Amino acid sequence: FSALTAVVFCMGMGANASEAEIRAIKLWMAGFALLAVAGIVVSILLLRAGQGGWGATAAFMPTIITFIIFVIAVSR
Repeated sequence: FSALTAVVFCMGMGANASEAEIRAIKLWMAGFALLAVAGIVVSILLLRAGQGGWGATAAFMPTIITFIIFVIAVSR
């Protein structure tokens, strides 16, 4: 959910952006999507290996990383 929120937030930033800014926003959107997919895949692999706690942590890490990125972006 946090990755989807980040992608939608990035789409909103592109409303009045230049071509170079739109390319950068597309890269950020791809990064957030890949981060979410990686978290899900690693979580599933860990759950199948019997590591439930680590699987839950891997599934939650994209949320934490997204939050840190937004805090840094807003503070600038």
